[in-house]
Amino acid sequence: MASTVVTAPAAVAKAFSPGHVTGFFEIPKLRGTSSPQYRGSRGAGFSIDRGISTTVHVFEDGSGRTGSKILINGRAAKPRDAEVSQWIVDRYAGEKNADKPFFVRVEHEIDIPVGFGLGSSGAAALSLSYALNAALGSRRSMQEAAQLAHEAEIACRTGLGTVIAEYAGGFEMRTGAGAPGIGTVERIPLEGHYKAVILCISPISTKAFLANRMDTINGLGGKMLDRLAETRSVDDFMKMSYQFADTLGLTEGRCRAPVRALREAGFECSVALFGETVFTIVPEARAGEAAGVLQKFFEGTLLVCDIDGRGARVL
Repeated sequence: MASTVVTAPAAVAKAFSPGHVTGFFEIPKLRGTSSPQYRGSRGAGFSIDRGISTTVHVFEDGSGRTGSKILINGRAAKPRDAEVSQWIVDRYAGEKNADKPFFVRVEHEIDIPVGFGLGSSGAAALSLSYALNAALGSRRSMQEAAQLAHEAEIACRTGLGTVIAEYAGGFEMRTGAGAPGIGTVERIPLEGHYKAVILCISPISTKAFLANRMDTINGLGGKMLDRLAETRSVDDFMKMSYQFADTLGLTEGRCRAPVRALREAGFECSVALFGETVFTIVPEARAGEAAGVLQKFFEGTLLVCDIDGRGARVL
């Protein structure tokens, strides 16, 4: 955007959203409404303690116009990399009093690989909506700010169920599709301390991958969710996630060797939706062993994370 004249001190706020891994899902058909708040997915997954922190600086703008600048890890973002963030900034700008234009500087600090099935677009949307909501003194509740983040993902076609999962945190089942407060999430308590061990190899385009595969996805995902609701077992979640990914062909290619190595070492594992990203959830005592298996594969980024049990929050 064009340069602006900043005349007033900034209001500053910061928020964090965890990243998220989905093991399996389905996309229910909408009945009776086309509202983006009711669109979404059902499924199961878990949030990790690495994600995106977003700081916003809001200035009263002496130029008489509203403007923004979005940075990702200290560098100005290209428009295609900040589509969801710009949507949220524009939405808040459109609601602010027209006689008080402002300039907002958005600083995303991203601690997870982008495009690898770790929920980065949802985390960016959610942390930004929380931070802007706080900095602008909006009357939105946290739930309403999260609903706006969900709507941004739907509008930009970058996600369907990530925001509600990151909003809730933990190891969760998304039992009803939709935005926070409309969709439903049931968290499954973990007995003991678990770690997520994740090898990010290569990104996958979610939009391209989903084409012509929805019948297969919905046929599997709903049945798996029903079963997990009965067993509430991490081990069953991992086994069903592997079955889901394997049916879609995701366990082949560059994921094949790491998946095989983990399974031969006695670890249930799967591939994140959607990325060439191999993951497992293990008791803390075995995290080093699982990481050691994946360290033998030189391509990719290896993460060893805690499960985030708090969900997105203002810092």
